[in-house]
Amino acid sequence: MAVVIRPRPPSKAIDLTALPGLAWVLRRPYLLNALRGLTLFLLVSAIWFGLTDPSGSGAFTLALMWGIFWPFFTSLVTPTVGNAFCSVCPHGFMGKYLSRIGLKRHAPRWLVRANIGLVLVMLTYWAVSFAAPAAFARSAEITAGFFLAYTLLAAASFLIWRDMAYCRHICPLGGVLTAYARAGSTWITTDAASCASCRSFDCARACPHHLSPFRFEDRNDMADCTLCMDCAAACTSVKVELRRPGHQLARPVARDDGRTARILLWLTAVAAIGVQFQHGLNHTPLAAAMPWNLAGGLLADSVPMPAWFQWSGVAALLLAIALTLGAARAGWGLVARLAGRDRAGVAAVLGHGLAPLACIAMLAHGIVFFLAVYVPKLWNSAIPAYGLPVAEIGPLVARGTPWLDIFALPPWVAILWSLRVMHRRTALVLPAGTAPMRHLFATAAAAAPVLLYALVLIVKLWAAAQNGPGAHVH
Repeated sequence: MAVVIRPRPPSKAIDLTALPGLAWVLRRPYLLNALRGLTLFLLVSAIWFGLTDPSGSGAFTLALMWGIFWPFFTSLVTPTVGNAFCSVCPHGFMGKYLSRIGLKRHAPRWLVRANIGLVLVMLTYWAVSFAAPAAFARSAEITAGFFLAYTLLAAASFLIWRDMAYCRHICPLGGVLTAYARAGSTWITTDAASCASCRSFDCARACPHHLSPFRFEDRNDMADCTLCMDCAAACTSVKVELRRPGHQLARPVARDDGRTARILLWLTAVAAIGVQFQHGLNHTPLAAAMPWNLAGGLLADSVPMPAWFQWSGVAALLLAIALTLGAARAGWGLVARLAGRDRAGVAAVLGHGLAPLACIAMLAHGIVFFLAVYVPKLWNSAIPAYGLPVAEIGPLVARGTPWLDIFALPPWVAILWSLRVMHRRTALVLPAGTAPMRHLFATAAAAAPVLLYALVLIVKLWAAAQNGPGAHVH
């Protein structure tokens, strides 16, 4: 049976698969497979260095994992280009071959619905980062063990379940990056005329996740697409386009189960508001008076812990989660009452409005550290680790350079962008013909987590302007 193609909304886009040189790369797996092989080699060697020579070559492990794999791709590449890291992920590359010889069982329902990836990234990364901030940044052994554990978990998952179940349901980065990509620019679509008469479904057959690229446009959802480009290689009717950032955020998502909204809400709580507590307000003269530091001091006196454990970080994380989830529950619940709809359905729609905030909140921090710290660390640590005959380099930019102040603007851009998206998404849940003032009031309620983040930034600016030396309290 031919695929029924509904009318598609017009959009200005650059067809990357129509550009001669780039089209050759996207429609042939050679270069992408070479990049995937390189990332797999880097992952394996970094784990080896971290476990066997943590005080020497282990410096490369720290620089690679926390300088390139994490901040660069998640804070810079994904919100702009799209889910690019998954396209060259070493685990995904490994999984495409392991799944062919595995048991090929269907993922159980509990695995599909459990949001395991979100739970894992919260417990194994964010909770550790707040409670023991030096655990990952300073220990090559812990970092190598962290990635080794996930590599073994990925291998076991690929050998048991089909359809790349690890990437879709377990990977701590998979769900995060898919949610981040809502604000990205890369989009996979198909030629409507060709799909209308297609009976071979080559694009869907080629997809290792068993997705249907010809349905992405109509559903306004690329689901669990990792931009592996297998569909583009299998069918010339598949197009890879570069559209305006966040182009899909103004339209409804078909079959939205609220998973993306939950991920973006928790990321806003931790990566936006929590980080501002821990690394924003804790850099101001008022750091010692912040409630999480006061609570942390009391807990440290009552429940002594090793020096590496920071009760103040735990308190900051829990407070950020409580405030953010509370703001969302109150604001989105009010919108649900105004719209006469159930809270869960409204939350699933409004949650997408947090995509710009969740993505861009850490952008400035990631770029500055990438230029000033991670690039020279990665280059200089790779020289002895691999015996490269090259010279060392210094920071690409010195921290504190005046022009870096421009990176104080992205959080405010994210706030304005999220407010604009929230205004559009409230229109999707409010009854037709809602009065403008009522719509504006609903937008303010829907944007409660965004306004909370703005309030934190304002308090930080005010605190930084107070007389007295800054501090960094943990």
